Amino acid sequence: MSIAQASFICAPTEASPIFMKKIAVKNPCQSEIEISGLGFFELYINGKKVSDDVLVPPTSDYGKRDLSTLYYPIKDTFSHRVYYCRYALSEYLICGENTVEIQLGGGYYCQEVRTGEGKLSYGKPILALSLTVDGKEYLSDASWVWRDSVIVSNNLYTGEVQDFRHRDDEWKSVTLAKAPSGKLCESDCPHDKIIRKIRPAIVFSDGERTVYDAGVNLSGVVGFRQRANKGEQTEIRYAELLDGSSHLWTVSAGPIVQRDIYISNGELNFCMPKFVFHGFRYFEIIGKAEDVLVYEIHSNIPLRVKFFSDHPVLNFLFTASVRSLYSNMHAGIITDCPHRERLGYTGDGQLTADLGLTVLSSEKFYEKWLRDIADGQDPETGHVQHTAPFQGGGGGPGGWGGAIVIVPYMLWLHHNREDLLRTYYPNMKKYIAYMESRSENGLVVREEERGWCLGDWCTPEKIVIPEPFVNTYFLVKCLQYVAQTAHVLGDSPKSWLKKAEERKQALRKHYYDEETNTYCADVQGANAFALDIGIGNETMMHTLVEKYEALGEFDTGIFGTDILIRVLFENGFGNTAMKLLTSEKGSSFGTWMKRGETTLCEYWDERKSHNHHMFGAPLRYVFSHILGVKDDGTTPLIAPEMLTFPIKLETYMSTKFGNVFVRREITEKDETITVRADHCTLFRYRNTEIALIPNEESVFYFVR
Repeated sequence: MSIAQASFICAPTEASPIFMKKIAVKNPCQSEIEISGLGFFELYINGKKVSDDVLVPPTSDYGKRDLSTLYYPIKDTFSHRVYYCRYALSEYLICGENTVEIQLGGGYYCQEVRTGEGKLSYGKPILALSLTVDGKEYLSDASWVWRDSVIVSNNLYTGEVQDFRHRDDEWKSVTLAKAPSGKLCESDCPHDKIIRKIRPAIVFSDGERTVYDAGVNLSGVVGFRQRANKGEQTEIRYAELLDGSSHLWTVSAGPIVQRDIYISNGELNFCMPKFVFHGFRYFEIIGKAEDVLVYEIHSNIPLRVKFFSDHPVLNFLFTASVRSLYSNMHAGIITDCPHRERLGYTGDGQLTADLGLTVLSSEKFYEKWLRDIADGQDPETGHVQHTAPFQGGGGGPGGWGGAIVIVPYMLWLHHNREDLLRTYYPNMKKYIAYMESRSENGLVVREEERGWCLGDWCTPEKIVIPEPFVNTYFLVKCLQYVAQTAHVLGDSPKSWLKKAEERKQALRKHYYDEETNTYCADVQGANAFALDIGIGNETMMHTLVEKYEALGEFDTGIFGTDILIRVLFENGFGNTAMKLLTSEKGSSFGTWMKRGETTLCEYWDERKSHNHHMFGAPLRYVFSHILGVKDDGTTPLIAPEMLTFPIKLETYMSTKFGNVFVRREITEKDETITVRADHCTLFRYRNTEIALIPNEESVFYFVR
């Protein structure tokens, strides 16, 4: 027996019901539970919470639902799955009678407030479980009972309302619910937890309203003790920014205001939401609150690297990128932002997958999200959705749909996951076929009927780089990855490389100007796109360098920025890449630093969200090119790029080959590189190539 034999049960309420059953136990040893409470659940035995996990199980595309409310027609067929969690229970059970209680919250499963992309709720909260103890199995069925909780409403986007006057001691019969059509799967990815507690600073108070600063932009909640008269209300509102010094500026998080409300029963209550998280730095409390703390919440994924430099902008880029990644890792998906949209946009996620796998121990996290991407791919056409799990959302066929190729390829590079290449090779081929079906004259020119077909996104000025140019670039790039995949799997790469060459010729024909030696007049980094797939030339490369040496800032969007920095490093122009990465002019990371940001922004200016991770993608080259740690191949290698940019930086990294320490100091006259690895590693720089002795520090000194 297992959870597959259990019935899903529900209650008439859409708020936060509690389900209960009493069981008699003789021997608590070797007891466990398989449980899926949708959207999210908390499990209690004898009043004690089981596990420190929060916001579980991981979210997914749970089953079939009505997609007719979306802004553009969706005709695709999806795969569906429902995750459950497994917990050992021996430390929670006692000999004798035990009370098992499960409280549910809406999560992504019954989300009916934010309808910007249409109403996509799956229904009321539901529960299925299998509890095994004393060799006996207890399944969720009609014998369970339920009651209301103090949570009278909860929504992932708007927040939670708790009314402590709302006491319901009457247990009522549950209703059997229709099971979601998704396949039941055990969760194997990192779960969300309370990562740390922060004591916020008061920045304003007038006796009725107090404004706090958590110190950094993050994802989480606020908890406090409420000592108030019966019926009195304490409200918390969240924002990323302040409007002046004493009022929240909530516009960056969209039209829906994030807030939690607590209504007192006249007793001392601890107040903290259970089934939501917010994206914020600042918050205000209206009403009575004591012992106020911020609880940072995200998926429990360890950092793989330590990093330090003597350049403040590089340090900012590292800390802000990591914090932005963490803020957007929840319930098994990587979202775009933790407040306004909080959807698993495939464009944002694939763009920073290389970085996420470089700086975080995130293999299982990305493997789970990859399944979501594949679940949203139509098995006939090969079309890949813009969000995974699918929740609507706009994007494009290249930068977004290409996730089905790019994410497994990155998992292979970082963790030798040939099994994932083999599993998703058919998906990759279907995606290529889809891109070909959306092409005219060799260019990718459309996606779905009445849908979005973006190229690049979030450029400083209005987007002018042509969408077909960008989408065809991604087709070529993905063809190159598919060719490499074919080679690894023992298949012939020739047909894929031939297709890539044909698309390159189409780009040359339609976008190359021989007189100016540019693609698309080199608007918004167009020449970098061309050089990255091998359709530029040496003169074009030098012109690109001259342009950005003079410009000193980015004119590129989310994809162009990453591509530009990669092209500069890979072609021996690391000094120019460093000048852009450390610039404090105009559209730059240094401008964000000077503005006081603690996470990365959605746009180069102050529009919209201040906690998007997508622009952090170029940080990966600090480790792979400046410090030279190549953990994305088959041989351990440290091979820094040539630089004269004065800087001192170091990293300690956990790689698939083992632990590595690298320190590099560059002055106007010379440079020193210090290396230590706990495995045999090849060091290669300038005219030096030497095999390092494991666990022995080696110091290399070079004069200009």
